[in-house]
Parts: sequence; structure tokens; C-alpha cells
Amino acid sequence: MGMASAYVIVAEYVTSVSKPNWARMVQCCVPSCNNRNDINKTISYYRFPLDENEKRRWLKLIRRKDFTPNYNSRVCGWHFPHGKAAGPTRFAWNEGKAFPHISQPTKRQKKMLLATVEDEGGAEPGPSHLGTAQKTPSSSSVLVLEIENEMLRKENDKLKKELEKQKQTFSFSQISSHPDIVNYYTGLPDAATVLFLETLLSKFDLQYHFDWNVQKMPLIDQLLLTLMKLRLNCGLVDLSVRFNCCRATVTNIFITISSALYDILYVGMMENKIPSRFKNQTSLPHCFQPFPNCRIVLDCTEVAVSNTESLDTQSHLYSHYKGGTTLKALIGVAPNGFITFASDLYGGSTSDKAITADCGVLQQLEAGDMVMADKGFTIRDILPAGVSLNIPTFLVNGQFTMEEINHNRLIASARVHVERSIQRLKTFHILSYIPYQYKSMQTRY
Repeated sequence: MGMASAYVIVAEYVTSVSKPNWARMVQCCVPSCNNRNDINKTISYYRFPLDENEKRRWLKLIRRKDFTPNYNSRVCGWHFPHGKAAGPTRFAWNEGKAFPHISQPTKRQKKMLLATVEDEGGAEPGPSHLGTAQKTPSSSSVLVLEIENEMLRKENDKLKKELEKQKQTFSFSQISSHPDIVNYYTGLPDAATVLFLETLLSKFDLQYHFDWNVQKMPLIDQLLLTLMKLRLNCGLVDLSVRFNCCRATVTNIFITISSALYDILYVGMMENKIPSRFKNQTSLPHCFQPFPNCRIVLDCTEVAVSNTESLDTQSHLYSHYKGGTTLKALIGVAPNGFITFASDLYGGSTSDKAITADCGVLQQLEAGDMVMADKGFTIRDILPAGVSLNIPTFLVNGQFTMEEINHNRLIASARVHVERSIQRLKTFHILSYIPYQYKSMQTRY
């Protein structure tokens, strides 16, 4: 090349450099991008870096590895949503995709980005091949949105993991629509009855046994846990796994809810409130028609108990009828089969008469009432004045008379109600055996 040619090239370069930006036409060299400074005058245009490694990285990003950029080659600012230092990262072929390399900003950085978006006001123009009518968000706005999405995704994943940890493997909602399953787990006829108990509990000031409240488990499931312990006598480990809690929580819930149910259902509704004979007559079954004045039917039931105590105590607990150590309670049933009285627990050696005299049931009887019981209740001499006793006739002369047979048959057909009520109690398997540590509760000798 001659000296004259060299002068011409230098002159052209100097002339091009001395021209103002509006007098030079610059076009983006990214494929499919038609941005030019004479069309989009508000966008910036960046030269390729002088560092060869960085230059090769830019060429790889814009998919022009074989292109040799010169001094006038430019890449428009639309491709730099994260600044020139990050290189061109936004292109027509990946527009709208998330950028996983974006790191979570600090609160200060986030406020600065939001302030930048508010100051910019308008949207930065995108490549002309996307259409002149389409507006693209500014780089800062896109960055903020991507950061927000990433933060929300991480927070959502965190909450999902926490929810999985707290999720119960068993709950009342899973069985509420199946009455037979509700009855199996709770001993109650249907979900409506369970929900009624929950309503009563919700109005009661619960004082938790361990002085710390159970907040993560709904009240309906705490009630279900308690009823399952009463009905099926499930172990603490079993219930802790089913309801995803520790054994201390199971104990805290069971003692608290069962104590509350005792206060609500027994103390509040049954204690010293045996229905009168006049109220019983409004729902008198046919088999009780010969006994219209019957106020209550009495019988005792026994529950096995551990015998890891002193010999003196074991002698009080030993029941000759059951052949082992037991606790004994007096149950009173109305003629319609509803349990209206339940005494404290006594040692198995205590007689039926002694329990009847001590438990307080006689104090609720009035003149004109009739008490029905089994032969073992020889309590005629301790009944209040004006209260009669109706028990089966004892065999005296070796053979019952026809009158005695009919009398005993009528009493037997009526007393079956109390036996069925006690049988319903025994379906709650917690009464199948009382461990030593529970024996001291509500026990009298």
C-alpha cells in the first residue's frame, strides 16, 4: 500500500471520529437485531472490548464466533440488561427466559433498583425486529422482576418444606365423611357429634396440663387424638407418629382434653343431676311399663389394674369375682338406657352396698322413687325414707313360684338396659386395663 493510500485511510478515520454521534450511522452487529442510532437514538452502543478473551466471550454470546469486529463494530445497549461488565445476555432467541445466575440482592440494592425504575419512567426500546409497536421493559425493571420471581420461588420452596414437616399423617378431615370410620376411631355415631364436642371445647377455657399450649394442631384433631386414646387405647408412640408430634405433646393433649370433657360432660351435665322419675316417664320403654316409678337402675363394673403395690393395697384391690386386682365403679342408668350416674373408682374388694352408701347416689333420691338393681345390692336398709328397691327374688323354698318367676322375668328384661350401657362403656379399650400410674386418679378405698 502506497503512502497516498495510507493518508486517505487516516483522513477517513479522523473525519469519522470528528463527526458528531448524530452524523454517524451505527448499527448493532448482533444477528436479527436491526437497532440503529438513526432509529433508536436513546439507546447506547458499545464497542467490543480490547481484551481478546473478553472479546471472544462476547462473540460467543452473540453467536458470531467467525466474525472479526473492527473499530466501528457495535453492540446495542438492549443486549446488556445487567450492564456492560456482564456482557451481552439478552437476545431475541432467549427473550422472556429466566436467568439462573442472578444472585439475590440486599434490601439496599433492591431499593436502589426500584428507585432507578421509577426515575426512568418509560420503557427502553428493544430490537426493531420485534415490531415498533411492541414495548419492552427497561433493563432495571426486568432485573427486579427476575429477582422478585427468584425470591418468591425460594420462599415458596421453603414454606413447602416446612409444611411437609408440620403435615399430619392423620386428621379428622380424612374420616369425617365416613360415619362408620368415625365410630371406629371415636366411639361416637357420626362427625356431627364430634363437631358438637369441639364446639363445647372451643367455649371452654383450656388449661393445658404442661402449662404450654398446643398451637400447631387444630382443636378438632386434638379432640380426635383424645377420643382415639379412649376408644382404641393407642400407644403414645403410635399417636405421635399419626399426628406428627412428640410424645410429650400427646400426653399434654390427652390429659388436657379428657379433663375438659370431664368438667363439661360430667361435672356440668351429670353430677348431682339424676333425671326425676317424672322426666323418665316421658321416654319410658315398653319393658319398663310395669315399673313407672323407676328412677335409676344400678349395677357395678370392674376394670383390671396393675398390682405393683404393697400387700395391704393389693388386698383392697383384689376381686374374688374377677380373680385379680381391679377397680370398681357404680353405674346408674335411666330406664331409656342413658347413663345418668358414675361413681369414683373403688378397690375391687369393696362390696356393692358399701359403694352405694359412699358414692352419693342415695342423696339424690326422693320419696316415691324406685331403684332397680341386681341381687347383690342388699341396700334396702340404707335407702332414704319413701324410696323402694326392686331386685330379683331370692330362692328360699327350693323352687320359685309362678309369681316369682314372672317378677324375675320382668326385672331381667328391664335390667338388660344397664348391662348394655356398661357394655358400651367397655368398647372404650382404655378401660380394659388401668396402668399403675393412672390408678391414683379418682380412686377411693
